[in-house]
Amino acid sequence: MFGVTWFVYASYYLTRQSFGVAKVALEQDPRVALTRDQFGLVDSTFLATYSLGQFFFGPLVDRFGPRRILLGGMALSVMAAVASGFSTTLMAFLTFAVVQGVAQATGWTSCTKVMSAWFSLRERGRVLGWWCTHYTAGAAVASPFAGWLMDTFGHTVTTGGSSAEFVPYWPVAFWGPAAVLSIVMVAMWALLRNRPEDVGLPPIEQYHGEPTSLIEEHEQMENVPEGSWQLIGEVLSSPSIWMLAFAYFPIKLARYSFYFWGPKYVEESLGTAAFTSAMTAAWMPIGGMVGVVVSGYVSDKLFQARRAPVIVLSLLATAGVMFLGQARIDDIWLMRAFFFFVGVFLYGPDSMISATAAIDFGTKRGAGAATGFVNGIGSLGAVLGGYLPGVLTSESNWTTFFQISLAGLIASALILLPMWRRKPPSR
Repeated sequence: MFGVTWFVYASYYLTRQSFGVAKVALEQDPRVALTRDQFGLVDSTFLATYSLGQFFFGPLVDRFGPRRILLGGMALSVMAAVASGFSTTLMAFLTFAVVQGVAQATGWTSCTKVMSAWFSLRERGRVLGWWCTHYTAGAAVASPFAGWLMDTFGHTVTTGGSSAEFVPYWPVAFWGPAAVLSIVMVAMWALLRNRPEDVGLPPIEQYHGEPTSLIEEHEQMENVPEGSWQLIGEVLSSPSIWMLAFAYFPIKLARYSFYFWGPKYVEESLGTAAFTSAMTAAWMPIGGMVGVVVSGYVSDKLFQARRAPVIVLSLLATAGVMFLGQARIDDIWLMRAFFFFVGVFLYGPDSMISATAAIDFGTKRGAGAATGFVNGIGSLGAVLGGYLPGVLTSESNWTTFFQISLAGLIASALILLPMWRRKPPSR
């Protein structure tokens, strides 16, 4: 279950980041008349739909199980990616961004629901630390893979006289990832099971001899069946879940700004080609792999399953890196180092809030609703992350964007300070 859900969610990033890489070549295609602001509009449209979808699919996953939800979402993502490769107008890109947003919204809540059923509280930090390398690995592979396909299938055009210009073939940035996701979808349907009880095994807490986590101190869990609207309502009224959700807003704003605009930032700062720009931006999720694993172990072993201390300290470290990043970077290795250390310190809090802590305080019975709500609120920040760089930055000035990201990360750390010593109650 660990391996299947890992590959499923990593593969979601292939189709999620296609448009971000295609931007590098869209401006060179005479058939496509999209401005810089419209690039940001497409990104924010996708993210707005993705955010709303989290609220919708979270409770549905709790009620109907993640396996069927994943099948529908992955199939829809493939169709949207294929159609985007044939698009040339703003309306077409916006339409399929909406479809892709709905499809992508099925991934996180479904996969975390599966993990909540198969792993218990005392091991969850380090297990989910390793598991959350899926979205760092997926992001690290997705952009270079799309950039490599664009350069491989690109062509040279004559621009006047004897001069020639190489033009990457942007549609394949959508079609190649769609083909890979189709293969993973078939494997998921064959191998995935929702919970241990589906294959005749006992619940994971019983197997480990651990107490069962409760949503609130005096919760009467025996009277609230799993998947019921009453349980979902209790999850969504928990103060801890609300604190996690609001703290996640600025984190996801910063992360998605770099996802969707990282290759563009590198290209404008260093003048590099599509593949090199994408590879340089990919150092952020590479650093993220280190961050999520270390954070998981530290929270389990050093802080005894308390997540807030690791989150707060990492956010402050990320803000420090952002402060240094306000200086213009004109060396490719310094640029890679900047992206790497942003990833190291940003991805730990990201995975802790959206997965480990959300499952801890929503419990495995309400994990879909909890992760859907937290990720949904966070994804509203991601909407701004896709749009703001398009209106706040220029080829020579990204300072305002870094200042906003830095302030948001500090605010997130302050929101979580009251949870420094908090763990979910149990019985």
